[in-house]
Amino acid sequence: MRAAAEGLASLHPHPSVEQLVAHRRFHGAIYTASHNDLLIGTLEALWDKADRYRLLDLRTDPGQDARDQKAKEHDALVECVALGDSAGEADIMRKHIDTSLGATAGWRLGHADAADGT
Repeated sequence: MRAAAEGLASLHPHPSVEQLVAHRRFHGAIYTASHNDLLIGTLEALWDKADRYRLLDLRTDPGQDARDQKAKEHDALVECVALGDSAGEADIMRKHIDTSLGATAGWRLGHADAADGT
């Protein structure tokens, strides 16, 4: 996980393929640390399905403060896992997911549908 976190940059509106791959590699390292094949497979499949929404949300720049917060969350996740702090890791991961690109894109799509009356 530490190796995957090295050089990981928060995603900006026009990330390179290398940045997207590095981001996925980091999250994959977290899944792999669980040693739970069912969880790993499920999360990888969800990541694949959510890519289009993640890319959609990248079109809207959340700002430097939000990108800095994501970087802090990544660092904190690594430290919690390394220390065996499962409660801390769970808390950080919940916050990380709630403000993830996929979650915010889903929220925007849901609100756009509501505005259209669909």
